[in-house]
Amino acid sequence: VPGSMPNASWAGDLRAVKWFDMEDKHGGCHGHYVHGICIYGNGDLKWLINSSSLFANKFELTAYPLTVECLELRLRERTLNQSEIAIQPSWYF
Repeated sequence: VPGSMPNASWAGDLRAVKWFDMEDKHGGCHGHYVHGICIYGNGDLKWLINSSSLFANKFELTAYPLTVECLELRLRERTLNQSEIAIQPSWYF
């Protein structure tokens, strides 16, 4: 397949999910559970940041807006700090 990496692999889960029946493995949910799945709250940020997953499931912007905002800022900072080109003031919006 053009553009693919045949020997590529991913070490980790694709999606970070905290299930109700697995609290002993992830330390519990600091938001709330819906249908047995954690809706992440602010207390889950450290766990999410340390996760090797590409995606996280689930967020509720109306209930925990700071959780989403903090993750967004963390991703932006990480992306900009790894740049090989100096950050220009005009890039901020």
